[in-house]
Amino acid sequence: MTLETDISCLRRLPLFRALPGPRLKLVALMGERLHFDAGARIIAEGEMPEGVYVVLEGEVEISHERSDGRSKRFLLASGSIIGDVPILCGQSYVGEVTAKSDVSTLRLPKDLFFELLETIPDFSIALSRDLAARLYRLADFVLHNEKVH
Repeated sequence: MTLETDISCLRRLPLFRALPGPRLKLVALMGERLHFDAGARIIAEGEMPEGVYVVLEGEVEISHERSDGRSKRFLLASGSIIGDVPILCGQSYVGEVTAKSDVSTLRLPKDLFFELLETIPDFSIALSRDLAARLYRLADFVLHNEKVH
């Protein structure tokens, strides 16, 4: 993909929609475009995050194998962001992230992610809303034992 394609992909995501054009271009330039074939491991459980991944295309699976042999899994689609929570908490990844299909991501270094949070209020608000929506879906699942959507 080209720089213009990356910018176009980012602009479609609610998290990046409010970024001014020059800042969006900087994000696309400073981000590292990575491609993962279906089945490839993107992040190992227990790994410390060095950046966040924006899923531009494809679907990823987050999984955790329990000691009793059972596992928990859920899917994230294009437009999802991975790694923001562990970076904000200063914690490691709680599950393994693998490519469920062929996946294209833009990996934003930790420093750039924090710079966006500190300098662009609209980005901070968009991330807060995204985190709140994920927390709400998780609470709904826990309380009603329904599928997380």
